[in-house]
Amino acid sequence: MSQPTLKHGDWAKIIETRQKQNSTQKSRNSSFKFVSIGLVFLTIFAVFYWTSLPATQAQTPLSDDSQTRIARYFSKQFMMGTWQLDEVKFSEYGVITHVRVPEKLNMDGDVLRNYIQHSLCPPTSSVIWQDVKTHPLTLNLFVSLQRKGQKAKCNNPNSRQNS
Repeated sequence: MSQPTLKHGDWAKIIETRQKQNSTQKSRNSSFKFVSIGLVFLTIFAVFYWTSLPATQAQTPLSDDSQTRIARYFSKQFMMGTWQLDEVKFSEYGVITHVRVPEKLNMDGDVLRNYIQHSLCPPTSSVIWQDVKTHPLTLNLFVSLQRKGQKAKCNNPNSRQNS
């Protein structure tokens, strides 16, 4: 009934090798967890990116004649009074009309957006939509700096979302 005894040196070597094996397994498991979490976040980001991509895809640019007619339309709208057309910017992503107002409007959020859409945007029956085509049309009302303006997108009757 006697059991063989281990010398202290042998026992210490066994304990060290077991600790090394456990620590390498733990570090492998923890690095695997970090890599898998990173891949999950990357996949989620890629899905959100690809689902939002069609909304911002470039379209064919508007012709020079269309751009001229759109600019004239808005210059006539803001010819009288204290509101002035600053500029109309055209890109393959849309049309942005910048209007300088004497002071900031006392509206925010949905109230302002509804005001711009129903009072300042061209009506759906307007001929101007033939020139705008499916491009988004945005009105930006600003006091001094365009980037600090209050923006709203007009409801385009030609866009796929409205039809």
